[in-house]
Amino acid sequence: MKEQSRTKNSIKNSTASIITQVLTVLMDFAVKTVFIRILSTEYLGINGLFANIITLLSLADLGIGIAIPYSLYKPLAEKDEKKIKGLMNYYSKIYSIIGVIVLIIGLSLTPFLSYIIKDMPNIKNIYFIYMLFVTHSALSYLFVYKRFLIESDQKGYIISKINFICALLLNITRVLLLVITKNFILYLFCSLIFIIIQNGWYSKKANKLYPYIKNKNKEEIDKDELKEINKNIKALFIYKIGNVIANGTDNIIISKFLGLSLVGLLSNYILITNSLGNILIQVFNTITSSIGNLVATNNERSKNIYEKLFFFNFYIYSLCGICLFILINPFIYLWIGNKYILGFDVAFILGINFYTSGIGNVTNSFRTAYGLFYKAKYRPILMIVINIIISLLLVKPLGIFGVILGTIISRLLTTSWLDPYIVYKYGFKSNPILYYIKYVYYLLIFLISGVFINYITSYIIVNNIFNWTLLAISTFILYNLIIILIFRKKEEFKFFAEKGLKFLTKKLNRV
Repeated sequence: MKEQSRTKNSIKNSTASIITQVLTVLMDFAVKTVFIRILSTEYLGINGLFANIITLLSLADLGIGIAIPYSLYKPLAEKDEKKIKGLMNYYSKIYSIIGVIVLIIGLSLTPFLSYIIKDMPNIKNIYFIYMLFVTHSALSYLFVYKRFLIESDQKGYIISKINFICALLLNITRVLLLVITKNFILYLFCSLIFIIIQNGWYSKKANKLYPYIKNKNKEEIDKDELKEINKNIKALFIYKIGNVIANGTDNIIISKFLGLSLVGLLSNYILITNSLGNILIQVFNTITSSIGNLVATNNERSKNIYEKLFFFNFYIYSLCGICLFILINPFIYLWIGNKYILGFDVAFILGINFYTSGIGNVTNSFRTAYGLFYKAKYRPILMIVINIIISLLLVKPLGIFGVILGTIISRLLTTSWLDPYIVYKYGFKSNPILYYIKYVYYLLIFLISGVFINYITSYIIVNNIFNWTLLAISTFILYNLIIILIFRKKEEFKFFAEKGLKFLTKKLNRV
C-alpha cells in the first residue's frame, strides 16, 4: 500500500513539475519579449549580469537546500513530530543567518560595480537597481525551509501549484508595469513583493499540513544527528561552489572584457538553453527517482541499469544539443530580430556546452544514491581554477566562444571523468575503462552527426515559422535515423525501443 502511494505521489509530483516548468518557460519568453521591445539592450545586460552576481551569492546557502530532504525523509516516514520540529527550528535559524549574510555581502559589493562592468551604461539609479537584486536574493530565504518540508513529504505538486500561480500573477503584473510605465525599478519591486507572497504561502501551507511545527516549544536536534547533517552540508557545499561558480562567472568575465551589451545578447540564448535544461531535469527526475532503492540490490543490476540510463541520457542531450546549435539562431531571428543574433560559433559552442553538462546527469544521480559525497570532494575547486584561467586566456582572442569553451574544457578535465570513476570504483566495484571508451564514442557521434546534419539542413532558408518548423523536423528525423543506423543492434537501444513501443501501444489501446 505504501509502495503504491509512493509511486502515485512520484507520478503526481513529476507530472506537475514538468507541466508547470513548460508553462513557466512559455511565460518567461513572453515577459522577455516585452522586456526587449520596451527596454534597451543595456537593461538586458544589467539584468543578466546582476542575476549572475546573485547566483554567486547563493553560495551562502552552503548546500543546505540539498541536505534538508535527506534529514527529513526518515522522520517524515516515521511521523516523528519531535524530530521534524527540531529540524525545522534548526533550519529556521540557519536560513535567517544566510539571508542576513547575503544582504551584507551583496551590498558590500556595490562600490565595485564599476570595476566589474567594462563600460558603465547610462542607466539611472544603477546602484539602487543592484541593491534591489540583492534584497530580492536575501528575501528568497524567508520561510524557504518550509517548502523543503512539503517537498520531502512527497507533496511537491503543492509547491508546483504555488510556484505556478505566483509566477503567473508576477509575470502578468510585470508585463502591465512595463507596458504602462516602462520603468525597470517598478519591474524589480514587483519581484520583491511576490517573493514575500510566495514564501509566505509556503509557510502558511506547511503550518496547515504540519500544525505541530507552530508549537512555540523549541525542540533541539540530537548532537549526533546534528553532526551528521553538518558533515553532509560541508561536502555538498564544496560541490555547490563548483556548480555555482562554473555557471556564474561567464557573464562577469564577458561584462568586464567584452562589454555589457554582449551580456544582454547572450542572456537571450541562456534563457533558451536553461529553459530546455530545466524541462529535461524534470524528465530525468522521473527516471532516477527509484535509484536510491536500486543501489541496495546487487551491484551488477545497478551497473546494468546505469548503462541503459546513460545511453538514454546521451540520446536526449545529444539530440537537444544538436537542435540547439542548428535551430537557436533562426529562432532568435524569428523571435526578436536579426540584431539580437550572435555568430554561429556561439550557437555551436552553446550546444556543446549543453551536451557536456547534461551527459553527467545519471552519473550524478548514482553518486548521490551511493552517498559518495566525500570522494574527491575537492575536484570542484580544481574545476573552478581551470575554468577561470582558460576563460580569461581565451576571452580576448575568441570572445564569448572562448569563455564558454573554458567552461567546457574545465568540465572535461574534472567532473566528466572523475565522477564516473568514483561511481564505478566505489559503487559498482568495477573498472570504468569501458565507460570512458563509450563516453568518447558518444561524444564523437554527437559532434560528427551535428556537423553533418547542419550541412544538410543549411539549404533550408528560415524566414518564417513554417521554414523553422521544417528545419526542426528535418534535424529531428535525420538524427534519429543516424541513431537507429548506429545503435539498432545494441542492447541499450533495444531496451528503450521496446519500452517506448509498449507505452505507445498501451496508450493507443485506451483510445
